[in-house]
Amino acid sequence: MNVRRVLATAALASVLPGYVHAQALPAAKDLVQAWAKAVNADGWKGHKSARSTAAFDMPAMGMSAKMELAQSFDPPMTVTKIDLPGMGEMRQGFDGTTSWSLNPMQGAQVLPEEMAAAQREDGDPGNYSRLSPAIVSSETVEKTKLNDQDCYKVKHTWKSGRVSHDCFSVADGMIVWSQTKTATPMGEMEVVTTFGAYKDFGGVKRATTTTVEQAGQQFIITLQGWEWDTVNVKEFELPPEVKALVKKP
Repeated sequence: MNVRRVLATAALASVLPGYVHAQALPAAKDLVQAWAKAVNADGWKGHKSARSTAAFDMPAMGMSAKMELAQSFDPPMTVTKIDLPGMGEMRQGFDGTTSWSLNPMQGAQVLPEEMAAAQREDGDPGNYSRLSPAIVSSETVEKTKLNDQDCYKVKHTWKSGRVSHDCFSVADGMIVWSQTKTATPMGEMEVVTTFGAYKDFGGVKRATTTTVEQAGQQFIITLQGWEWDTVNVKEFELPPEVKALVKKP
């Protein structure tokens, strides 16, 4: 027996599974481009702002509330309102400079600069396509099963250094699961999100049901309505309670 040939064959056998596995994975750029086309991710272009309404549920607490999100695209600004029955209105916003929150439990807060930077990055509507300049590289890392669906997991590296993952359904190419880390008043936390029941809202296909898991809590957001260009810029102004906390330069 030729020992050298045996060793060569053994070496080939050791790498072959990995080679075959790598060959079986589709390129991330193909998954992302197919996704962006299927959902019409560029449908926001030509618009200046958007307003969405949703049901906001916290199953563990047996609570359900109405939620509204208003966003401006240039500059990126957001304000979210959640009206909790028996507790009052919770608001969180970003006016392009200051990230803030206002709620009946904690009052007014100016949130850390890390949160403002994250909101500045996340506020680009082009991020929905996963083709925005904010993402510097994408790589398919495995085929797996998440949210009860076979999917290809793609790792994204952002210009800011942040790393996030999406899982694209093998069946229809939709994003069914995402994972990232986000800045919060309690420090950086992992956020896992699952998506389901995609439907056309304002010409762009979006998940009707979004389930968010963070710090042991689960939130379910059921998208109900979408409007373009009905947002007034005054909606992003800081509430007086927050304005009083902002340090003057």
